[in-house]
Amino acid sequence: MKSLLASLLLLVLVLPALAQKQLPTVVSPMFLFRQHLNVQPYAGKPYRLAARMKLTAPATDSADANVFAAYFDLNKQYLGSTTPGLMRAKRRDGAWRSFALTGKLPARAVLLVINANTYLNGTFGFDDFTLEVETSKGHWQPVPVANGDFSVARTDSTSQFPNGWRPSYLVPANTYRTVLEPSGNRYLEVVGTGVVHYGHNAQAGHTVALNGIKLYYETYGQGEPLLLLHGNGQSINAFSAQIPELAKHYQVIAVDTRAQGKSTNGKQTLTYDLFADDMSALLKALNIPAAHVVGWSDGGNTGLSLALRHPQQVKKLVTMGANLWFDTLAVTAATLKEVNKDIRMATLLGPVNKHVRQMRPLLVLLRDYPRMKAPDLASIAAPTLVLAGEHDLIQDAHTRLIASSLPHSQLRIFPGLTHYVPREDPAAFNAAVLGFLQAKP
Repeated sequence: MKSLLASLLLLVLVLPALAQKQLPTVVSPMFLFRQHLNVQPYAGKPYRLAARMKLTAPATDSADANVFAAYFDLNKQYLGSTTPGLMRAKRRDGAWRSFALTGKLPARAVLLVINANTYLNGTFGFDDFTLEVETSKGHWQPVPVANGDFSVARTDSTSQFPNGWRPSYLVPANTYRTVLEPSGNRYLEVVGTGVVHYGHNAQAGHTVALNGIKLYYETYGQGEPLLLLHGNGQSINAFSAQIPELAKHYQVIAVDTRAQGKSTNGKQTLTYDLFADDMSALLKALNIPAAHVVGWSDGGNTGLSLALRHPQQVKKLVTMGANLWFDTLAVTAATLKEVNKDIRMATLLGPVNKHVRQMRPLLVLLRDYPRMKAPDLASIAAPTLVLAGEHDLIQDAHTRLIASSLPHSQLRIFPGLTHYVPREDPAAFNAAVLGFLQAKP
């Protein structure tokens, strides 16, 4: 596979007919770029989003290219995304294909964010992004997409990405550039080669039997052990932007929490205390007396529970977007409403859909747990870094309550970012984590 991808990259770089602009090298198993569009004048209207994509990759690879749209209100609160889902380039023959999505803008929509992704190894092409809104029956009004056809070859001075677009989730074997075809058409190309498929890496993967389940984990790097805990419904892959950097300094133990990723589930009700006991058992199985713990969302909740229930096993703790309980004092009203809606749908569809049936316990976990109290945190001796986005799903006051209740804590709020800081600005997140873990007492 590597030799084929290397050959594809070489051909693209040397073809004399393709005049092109080379841009900086970045990498990630997932490469994401986006554009924000003001759609407030069209709130509540039907829309259609279109683009062209192409993908060249081995048929056996899991490479993927897709586009979807997400909506936000005036306060940048997430309102949902396109239904039925996304435009996805499934065929890997390198031929251009046109895709389209239709939907209806929420009544409170102010921003529509076009998100385009590449995943794993391949050569990906994107072109001709357009957005139209039905302002009256049968009349479709174009909404300008800046540089939607990548005809402006120059790059933005700040992001070094084609004008009109912003990259995110950047971790140094993808390259991106604009390419000029012999026809005169210019498009954006992203090439991924040598990308590690975190969460599915046989060379780094291990399975251990504990607490009645089989727990899957992957290890990277050397040094002090660092336990990496993902969020609800995620897997090790959620930290694709963190593992390469953290593994330069620590022995990273990235875990698929029970009932998620490649880890199995038992018959017990899912709770963060149960997850914490699993992590305690894992550290004992690996003969690791204590480890640093970095948890995002549900992983942050598990980290707090681990520090409460098994304090001797936690050196330093980092939580990102954690909560102590689940109500509108802890999470946004929109988040509470969305979780309850999802549980109702899972209950309805679960009997006929295996995947939905498996997801329901994780949704119930979000609603019913954790059940911690702020005064309980006073017993946590481990130095703790509390992180959140300015526009997090977790209420700002709740995040600050967690930080103020911990006896040895630091607090950092990432301006302009959301619950997904590790993906939105991995460089800032990684720097914050490493700065905290490496600081002398």
